Amino acid sequence: MVKKGSDHPENKTFMKKKILIVGTRTWELTSIHMKYFVEEGANIVGVIESPTDKITSSTTGGSKSKPLNEWVEELDIPSIMSGDPKSKMVHEWVKSLQPDIIVVIGYQFLLPKEFLELAPLGVVNFHTSHLPRHCGKHPGFWTIWYGDKTSGMTIHQMDEGLDTGEVLYWNSVPVEDGDTVDTLYKRIWDNDRGLVKNFLEDLEVGELGYYVSGLDNLPEYTYNYTPTERDYELDFRYDAQTNANRCSMKPTEFYVRTKAGEKVYPLDYRVVEEVGNSRNFEVGKPYLYEDSIAYVTPNKLFVIDSFMSLGEPFTGNGWCQGQGAKRIV
Repeated sequence: MVKKGSDHPENKTFMKKKILIVGTRTWELTSIHMKYFVEEGANIVGVIESPTDKITSSTTGGSKSKPLNEWVEELDIPSIMSGDPKSKMVHEWVKSLQPDIIVVIGYQFLLPKEFLELAPLGVVNFHTSHLPRHCGKHPGFWTIWYGDKTSGMTIHQMDEGLDTGEVLYWNSVPVEDGDTVDTLYKRIWDNDRGLVKNFLEDLEVGELGYYVSGLDNLPEYTYNYTPTERDYELDFRYDAQTNANRCSMKPTEFYVRTKAGEKVYPLDYRVVEEVGNSRNFEVGKPYLYEDSIAYVTPNKLFVIDSFMSLGEPFTGNGWCQGQGAKRIV
């Protein structure tokens, strides 16, 4: 599908550099940032709406964004193509638009070398983490899973690797206790208007990356995959708050195992200061704390007051009776 442009009286485009955007249908990551581009006067000559098949998500409620073709119409962007960025037909269409740069905002797959070379200034990508930490899929999930204290948006030059190109810009927001992937992403994306403005201003004068500051000590490269079943088992080698935040991120999806190997899912849980000075406890083994279950972590106790199992809630005390748990206090 290709839409031809029109002279809209509210069109605020005033920049000269021609931009082509690659995004995914009904993904807020794409639509929110595309709107920022338009509001900052970007000269968007076209949009590629990539297929949604095989897209995976770690958000809780799914995307509620309008389809990209509706955004394109509303924002008066001249042209849109629905297709796979890897296809020769799409490549020829991109060449016809003669963009100066291609901006990827929400695309989960590697792009071929041929596509990366279609524009004189190459391809840049918006990635929702502090690259090179959390390269790959689901960076919000893994940011919370690992207990990171900050996150943000990174703009980097794309190469043939997986989010390995040069970091050009980033910003930062706190990761808060109780965040879901949705709330973390919203905090990051709501903070990105200034990042888009800096990028566009530098693009216009041909100095991409000029605004970069505080990037002398980049984090180490880490690669993300789509979470598997074992990643949802709570790991008490991590601190208590990190385990609590994992449970808050995906309610009733993280679990611990009984002695018989049955999965039980924390419903009500809390982080408690340790009682006494003894550390003579085994990590990953349940103990009785008051009338609840407690797990020892490197700092503080992770206390579970109630669980879900087979669709029914039950208390930690009732569960402990069958586990032979010793009492901490």
